[in-house]
Amino acid sequence: MVNTHNSTRTFLSNGHTSPPVLIGKTSLLPALLIAEGYEKVIVTQPRRLLCTAICERVNETMTTNKDDIRIAGWAVRGAERDANAQILYLTDGLLKERLLHDTNLITNQSNNTKPIVFCLDEVHERSVNIDLCLALFARLLTDKPELMSKIKIIISSATLNSSIPNLYRQIPELKFDEFKMPTLETLHPVTKIERPNQNILDLVQELCKNRQRHDQILCFVSSVSEINQCCNLLKEISHGTLTAYPLFHSQSAIVQQKNIEQGSIFFSTSVAETSLTFPSLKYVIDTGMNNIPVYDFDKKQITFMEIRVAESTIKQRLGRLGRTKPGEYYSLYDFKVEDEKYPIPQIRQSDLVNIEFSLRKSLIKNGLNYMKKFLPDPPDSQAINSAIEELKRLGLVDSQDKLTLDGIAISELPDFGSLAMSKSVLTALNKHNCGRDLIVLSSILSVLNTSSIFKAIPSSMKRPEGDFMTLLNVMNEILLVKKSVSAQQFKLSEICEAKKLTAIIYILKRALKRYINLEKSFNLSKEYREKAQRSSDDWKSIAKSLLKGYQENVFLSMKELRGKTHLFTRYSSSKNDEAVLDLQSTLTRAIRSAPVSLVLARDVRFSSSVRATTVLSFVGEIKSKWISYFLNRKITLNQVEKEKLTSDNILITEKQNFPKIQMQLNKHAVNLEGSAGYVLNAELDILQRLVEEIKYPLINKFKSSAISDFERMKTNLERVSKMLYIFDPMKWRWEAQNQVKITANNNTTNNDCEIIIEGQHSQNKSVKKELKSFLGWLKNCTVIRNVNSGVPPQTLKPAMRKTCLDIEERISRITDSKRTSIELWKSLKGSKATRETRMEVVAWISVCKFDCRLEGGFVRDWVVGNYTARPSGDSTTWLNTVSNEPYETAPTLNKELIPSDLDCHLPQNKYFDIDKFLDNLHKYQIEYEVFRESWRYILLLDRNAKTGPFTMDLIEPHIALTHDRIDLDVSNLSLDKNYTKELGMRVDITIKPYSIELETIVDNIKNKRFQVLRPIDKYVQIRIDKMQNRGWTQLGQPMNVIPDPPSKYQIVVVPLPESTALYKNLVQLMKSDIGNQVEVLFIDQIKNLLLEDAYLAIKQLIAKQCTGYNPNERELFHGTKGEGIGGILNDGSDDRYCGTKFRIGKWGRGVYFADNPGVSHRYTEVNSNDQTRIMYYNKVLLGNESILDEPNSELMLAPPGFHSTHGKSSGQANDDEYIVYHDTQVLPYLRITYKA
Repeated sequence: MVNTHNSTRTFLSNGHTSPPVLIGKTSLLPALLIAEGYEKVIVTQPRRLLCTAICERVNETMTTNKDDIRIAGWAVRGAERDANAQILYLTDGLLKERLLHDTNLITNQSNNTKPIVFCLDEVHERSVNIDLCLALFARLLTDKPELMSKIKIIISSATLNSSIPNLYRQIPELKFDEFKMPTLETLHPVTKIERPNQNILDLVQELCKNRQRHDQILCFVSSVSEINQCCNLLKEISHGTLTAYPLFHSQSAIVQQKNIEQGSIFFSTSVAETSLTFPSLKYVIDTGMNNIPVYDFDKKQITFMEIRVAESTIKQRLGRLGRTKPGEYYSLYDFKVEDEKYPIPQIRQSDLVNIEFSLRKSLIKNGLNYMKKFLPDPPDSQAINSAIEELKRLGLVDSQDKLTLDGIAISELPDFGSLAMSKSVLTALNKHNCGRDLIVLSSILSVLNTSSIFKAIPSSMKRPEGDFMTLLNVMNEILLVKKSVSAQQFKLSEICEAKKLTAIIYILKRALKRYINLEKSFNLSKEYREKAQRSSDDWKSIAKSLLKGYQENVFLSMKELRGKTHLFTRYSSSKNDEAVLDLQSTLTRAIRSAPVSLVLARDVRFSSSVRATTVLSFVGEIKSKWISYFLNRKITLNQVEKEKLTSDNILITEKQNFPKIQMQLNKHAVNLEGSAGYVLNAELDILQRLVEEIKYPLINKFKSSAISDFERMKTNLERVSKMLYIFDPMKWRWEAQNQVKITANNNTTNNDCEIIIEGQHSQNKSVKKELKSFLGWLKNCTVIRNVNSGVPPQTLKPAMRKTCLDIEERISRITDSKRTSIELWKSLKGSKATRETRMEVVAWISVCKFDCRLEGGFVRDWVVGNYTARPSGDSTTWLNTVSNEPYETAPTLNKELIPSDLDCHLPQNKYFDIDKFLDNLHKYQIEYEVFRESWRYILLLDRNAKTGPFTMDLIEPHIALTHDRIDLDVSNLSLDKNYTKELGMRVDITIKPYSIELETIVDNIKNKRFQVLRPIDKYVQIRIDKMQNRGWTQLGQPMNVIPDPPSKYQIVVVPLPESTALYKNLVQLMKSDIGNQVEVLFIDQIKNLLLEDAYLAIKQLIAKQCTGYNPNERELFHGTKGEGIGGILNDGSDDRYCGTKFRIGKWGRGVYFADNPGVSHRYTEVNSNDQTRIMYYNKVLLGNESILDEPNSELMLAPPGFHSTHGKSSGQANDDEYIVYHDTQVLPYLRITYKA
């Protein structure tokens, strides 16, 4: 390399074609060049730590005597050591600044005949500073070819994009040579092992079982958050036996070195690619991913995105191995490394505003439009023009593309890291007399990339105004001590220890250096020397100064705009970014506390790892009267709100109250223009004036003539009025998301309730729609359930349980709240991940993180049955769309798909935050779409996943309580949080007369059979057909499972659907035996709890006395009239309402029934009010029948040995009657209302 360099007059490119090894290109080559007679070698490094570390290594290895002059020095922004040494290591950012501003950088070097050597190292990283250095050298050599004899440039890169050598080859007369590294073996062999998509923590644990005592494991992951997550999870899943150490850029060198010395397992970002040395590295595990900032110049925002790394980065990571011992490289990625040889240059995906300004204020006096011809990969013209427009908006460049007075003033100030901070400092100096405050604040902010510092600041030092004043307070505490003691007495470590700031000493050390350098700069300025010492410690002045630079970062709590609590929105004309406060911020409030109203943020972070919102870091609370920038805002209205604005004179009043702003009603919006503070106050005032209160009574809309419906609804509304807490989740949701207040009041007079809604008309309308939906469900509800009704989760009985361990395993995967994210990731992306395991993860999130209850088909088909089926065709064809409500569509899946969906009931005792739920899905990279109906959320998940889509219903809890009946026994199972082996039931069908136990249901599922639990109407028939098409078998006849009535009533009456076979059969029978003129109006099902208990008891007694334990139960008709209609319903078929009450029958004093409705019809009577008749259809226990051909009116009881009498009517076919003499042998089953 040295020989090649010596023979090349001007330029050498050093590219690696094999994995990089410790060949000394950074530490040895510069020293060899000095030995060859070159007087000055300047070497760039991408990071501060590398400059100091390599410099130290060179001095140690190249100097034999400690007293010798040090051959190498280093320089970074704000600090340097031995900067005049022959070898200078400096950051590429500092070299860029010197190339931009130092006219003597080259000409002032010594008169040595040999040129200065500039070595640009790690060029493959393609940072902004590296590309600008390349461009500045290219421009220098193009414009001043005479300098070719005075400088030599070495470009050192793991891989070299052809755009870089092509850039220099086009410079006239430039001698260019390229040195390609020969293929060199590593000192020790390195084995590459592919493990695509394997879980990284599984692999770490696997390697730990086989590694030698001192072997080190280095894992490359994409972000700092992933580093911390992996370190914590590894400790958790290994029960503390394995400890991993984090390595990332913002750590101090001391912490990094300490971690490397102590640890054997490390999780790192790209900081470990070149910066650190591991003494005993045996394994590298590479995810192949990195989290990088990408600037969108259209949206003017930076988003942190996870992308695959380039081949050059892979080589760097691989090159960590084989230095001290044989190594193994495990690749967890599944992409082809060679598909992306080079990273995208950062200058093509960065915010160009600061770059554009730095070029314009430099000696070049031109921006990127001029410099792009010297850049190897220039940014798009559109991106450059966007940066220029932003400079104009900031008032730093005029319409002629020249620097304004503010632009010139800022160009003369020290660099504060961003134009926004520079403008803030300038304003503080010139206008608000708080220049020192902003300089101090900028010193610490310039060294902070994350807000984790606030965790380490004692509460006593935090200021209520927010993060800015907290940081200023910390710095002032340090500077106060520094000012009061001599330089020799000032010990930062002792001060930090005393003030409990030791955890952030490395940050404070850098901030202090930065402040000292800024202080020196301002002391040299005649104009600003005095102003830079003025301090107010007044947040109002400091905030106004910051607003001058960061006015685009004013965010308003959406609570103020009647939006979601704890969300913020950018208060501007165009952008409507939704944001949350950084959790580390001092302004973060508890979830149940009101948020701060208005904040100013330094950082607005957009991240692909954060769902749909941005994160505001380094924030301070401000007041509306402090913001003065011009603003145009629009308040959207519906027709009613628009009319209210005019009819209530709201607009006229607002114009009088806020005369300094323009206010105009335009179609369905109010436009506000003026100073932002006034606009904000006017907007909030208008929104408040549009709030109205409406009352929505929950009333019984059935006509009293529809007796059963009216009475059932009346009973349910009375129950609702006594359990108003069922509306709490709905109240919490509307207040948290829309600031709508809902109050539920019970009306003791009418035993119903009234809902009071306080919000804007458009919001109130939506609340009413939800309440109307609730009434619709309640109308079809038999008995509204209690919150804790059903059967609590329970384990299977031992005899069955031992054969169902696989079921318990699947239950635990959904209900065990202690599952780790590692286990969840396996289910999502592991080698054995399926559609069902991905559904399990979503179910786990809903049950364990959000306290939902999982019910229905997924529990039946997958958890218990372990059944799966796929339709033919690609998974993209499984999905359809249906219209469930007017103007609303929802996804539906192919019916052949098993399991189909997830059914969840939302929790009753806590607020379900749909956004936090979606955040959890996003965290696990689960794709989703949300559909909202008036009673549920519908989620479409995994639309584009290889495993195929599925849907999820999240049903509001007050609606779930109206779901009081179940169609099939096998669909009645449920799962609850932390019941890891148990199954529950939504509806209790274990009670008599149904007596269906949990074990029976599980056995039915395992054998693909089911019991129908309600009359088969058209909807139940669809479900039956669906099950039978899947190969299931229906058991016996349907059971009519009706929920128990409330204890106060003991009776419940439910309509029998007209579409059921039973309804149709009864109508046909009555027309046949009474006459075609019969008109059946409705048939009601009856459940009388006391009569049912007595009936079941006597049924067992009679069964014991009958052959084959058969009580001879029949379903028979009974006609009645007058008092008997209500009496039978409430008190049963006793002699007050049947038989002897009216007359003695042919077969004595009993209760008479017939299987021919024509016979029972004779006992009915027309109601004079509505011309209707009533007939009961009953379950009757005939037991042993005494068959009598002749009447016997003297009978008081059935003959001895018999339980009933079967009276035959001679000569009259089908006129037989059946008589029982104990009313407990009768259970009224159906009530038939008809006309004839």
